[in-house]
This record gives sequence, C-alpha cells and structure tokens, in this order.
Amino acid sequence: MMIDIHNHLLINVDDGPTSESDALDLIKQAVDEGITDIICTPHHHSPAHITPSHVVKEKLEALKKIRDHHQLNVELYPGQEIRINDDLIDELNSGEALTLAEGKYILIEFSFTELREDVPEVFEQVRELGLTPIIAHPERCAPLVERKDLLADLIKDGALAQVTAASVCGDLGQDLQEVALDLIDEGLIHIVSSDAHHSVNRPFRIKEAYHIIEERLGLDVVNDMKRRAETVLASRVTT
Repeated sequence: MMIDIHNHLLINVDDGPTSESDALDLIKQAVDEGITDIICTPHHHSPAHITPSHVVKEKLEALKKIRDHHQLNVELYPGQEIRINDDLIDELNSGEALTLAEGKYILIEFSFTELREDVPEVFEQVRELGLTPIIAHPERCAPLVERKDLLADLIKDGALAQVTAASVCGDLGQDLQEVALDLIDEGLIHIVSSDAHHSVNRPFRIKEAYHIIEERLGLDVVNDMKRRAETVLASRVTT
C-alpha cells in the first residue's frame, strides 16, 4: 500500500491538469509508481484559487469515471490543500472546507513569504474540532524554516508535517533537498507526498523520494512515514 495525501489531479480547478488526457497521464504515472490510494487536494483559498467542497466532489466523480474507463487500479478520495485563512473554522463547520478523505486530518498550507501570528491559535481551534492539522511542504516555506522553533512547537502540540517528494529528490534544488532531509531527520516531517501537478513538469516522485530517504536515514524512517499516511486514510468515515 502506498498513499499520496497531497496532489493536484482534478481537472480545471487550479494549476493542475487542464484536460482529461493530462489527468489520465498523471493517474497512470501514479499507478506505475505503485501508489494505491490518492487523496485529491486542489488549492482552496490560495491567492488564485477557491475550490469549495461541492466542486471538489463533482470534479472527483469526473476523475473516477476516467479511472474506471481505463481500468486503472487506484482509489481516489476528496480533500483540499487549504491556505490558512480567517474563514477556516467556519468553513470546516459548514462543510465547505474538507478534511482529507473526509477523515480526521486536514491539510493546511502557509504563505511562502510570511507567517500569520495566530497560527498556534488557529491550530488549537482545529484540534478542538477533533482534527489533526498537517502542514503542507514546510521545507518550501522560508519563514517557517527560519522559525524552526515554531514548527517544532506546532508538532509538539499535535500537528504533523508533509514534505514534497520533489524536494527530497533534489528537483527543486540541492539546498532545498538538504533542508527537507534535515527536517525529516529532526522529526519535523512525518509524511511524503507528491504535490503532483503535471506528469512531466511536476510529476509523482514518491517512490524515488522514499528510496533517497532510506539511503540517507534508514528503512525505519520510510516505514514510519508510510504508516502515518495509512493512518490518515484510515481515519476516514466509512458507511
């Protein structure tokens, strides 16, 4: 079992695929990587994209039809990559904001250029709803890397963090690769995800990322990361 909890596979909702063929290429690539389960997480409240829950579910059904038509063996679930914002708690309560696979975890993105002062308070409110926040790609958020103490405090209080596979693979530069691996080694990263957008330009790289982590930090670290992703998916409510 290999699970991806962060990617952009839905068609024409954000900066992911713009056609059925692009989306199909991504799904095929995921299957070739050995990925069995994908939580689709379009941008929500990023500067350019708003993708409320009803849009996510509608687009997800369209993606499932493509998967079924081509008989691809992968499970697809709804989610969002939510930029932290003033309406987060209200939208979680109303259902406009989605948890990952409609379970007990929520993927939260920070600005790449600045940190809100109220992050600990917002995360506390999320936890009061019975949810666990997962911080999307902290290695790419320069203010958070500079404030590693804040990242450590958020994790100590119960948050998790997710690294982008391309960061681990060095696709985004050697410096970022070292930051990513250091954060994993320090226990400040818990899950690897693809953040895939395009099969060529921003592809799935999870298999290679796990290989690099195993070489640098050991198989136990890889197995722990895989188990945490499984825990996220296992929290979903089934009927």
